[in-house]
Amino acid sequence: MNRVLPHLRRFWLEPAAPEGLAFLRIAVALISLVQLSILWPHLLELYGNFGLVQWVITDIGAGDWAPSLGWLGRMLAPLGIDTRVTLYAVFSLYTVGLVGLLVGYRTRVFALLAWFTHGLTSANAYLSLYGVDTILHVLCFYLVFAPSAGRWSLDARAGRVFTGPSSTARVALRTLQLHLCFIYLDTGLAKAQGLQWWNGEALWRALMQPQFQAFDFAWLASYPLLAKLACWGTLLIEVGYAGMVWVPRLRRHWLVATLLLHAGIAVCLRLWLFSLTMMAFNLAAFAWAWRSSEAPVREGPPEPAPDTALQGV
Repeated sequence: MNRVLPHLRRFWLEPAAPEGLAFLRIAVALISLVQLSILWPHLLELYGNFGLVQWVITDIGAGDWAPSLGWLGRMLAPLGIDTRVTLYAVFSLYTVGLVGLLVGYRTRVFALLAWFTHGLTSANAYLSLYGVDTILHVLCFYLVFAPSAGRWSLDARAGRVFTGPSSTARVALRTLQLHLCFIYLDTGLAKAQGLQWWNGEALWRALMQPQFQAFDFAWLASYPLLAKLACWGTLLIEVGYAGMVWVPRLRRHWLVATLLLHAGIAVCLRLWLFSLTMMAFNLAAFAWAWRSSEAPVREGPPEPAPDTALQGV
């Protein structure tokens, strides 16, 4: 234990710079705002009480314990507030939360607002949601606690937050890193259990679905080995991520392969928002730590403090 505890303490509590968390804050806010701008003209159809799926049905799927638009609408109905007003009010507050998160003003408060309002809307649209909504919701939750305002924020400019390396930033980064490892390991092992990911059929089916198809990949039927290699490569990247990303010599290569994987998903399947979210997740969790983790460790006495006359230059 005397040997393990120092390593655990360094792993979890060694001060880390907040740049990666600040980048994640900005990326999450921008991606969410872009998604919201796409959804805004269709809010009544996708989220409204009399849209494609009524609240009485979506509330059953959401469960009684989860706050939702339907739950809020029932609470405000006795006050004479129309459900459409409730809908647009929640999404307006969500927009305010994202803008506050983007500029880093009272960052934790606006992160909490964005996370809570996103949860209200997601509970009533679970039939139309996919991976990007889940990941964005999780990242908003992390940003409530993470010191993401330490860089590139109005809070930092006003002196309301600590801008130097901190143990809190290290804990937040480690949480992001471990969460990514669990995500890729779980999805990779789940895919490996299906025959389609071994014979190449999974890639063929995905590329040929009309709602995802960006290019004509019919020619791939003439090269089944190519489809198999692509599927095997996906399994290798995802299953191996949880281990290889911690190896200094392999980390950069594995992250680049993962980023290229998501870039391929964006281009070939048109899942741009999901791919950008996962790429930002990876960059914030690991890429910002490349230089610090790969820097050589100095041995011997600490360096003398610089001359005071040079401070501030």
